[in-house]
Amino acid sequence: MAKLIRVWDGTTWQSVGTALPNALTTDGTQTLTNKTISGASNTLTNIPNNALTNSSITVNGSAVSLGGSVTIVTGPVSSAVSSNITMAANNNYFVNTSAARTLTLPASPSLGDTIAIYDASGTAATNNITIARNGSNINGVADNAIIDVDQSSSVFVYTGSTLGWRFD
Repeated sequence: MAKLIRVWDGTTWQSVGTALPNALTTDGTQTLTNKTISGASNTLTNIPNNALTNSSITVNGSAVSLGGSVTIVTGPVSSAVSSNITMAANNNYFVNTSAARTLTLPASPSLGDTIAIYDASGTAATNNITIARNGSNINGVADNAIIDVDQSSSVFVYTGSTLGWRFD
């Protein structure tokens, strides 16, 4: 026996056609396979992530489970410096050279770590920026570096334990 589709017209129920086979009904449940749900207030609940065909997405080459979280690095952090600090890898530092400053390199660098240092005040010749090596070599030498050129910019790249931090 075919199911009829009926619509209430405000006075009586009107038959408008025959229901399709396997159509959804209001008196039970229906398994959805390759179906589209549309409308403004449809909600599916209690579906565990592992029951979904695609239970993860890929972000920067790593799978992230649906409902999970991931930190996306958008680029180096830029910081204004007006005191002595210990720097972090992969950052830009704009140094206020109204006084001499000491910036300490990270204690445990990794190959390819990069740090950029800018004389933001343009007075590094008078108020030097000392780069404390923090146990790593700088240009192959176990000495601190000094930036003493006005308006200079220096990029330090960690190349490994032999040369350590390399910069020009």
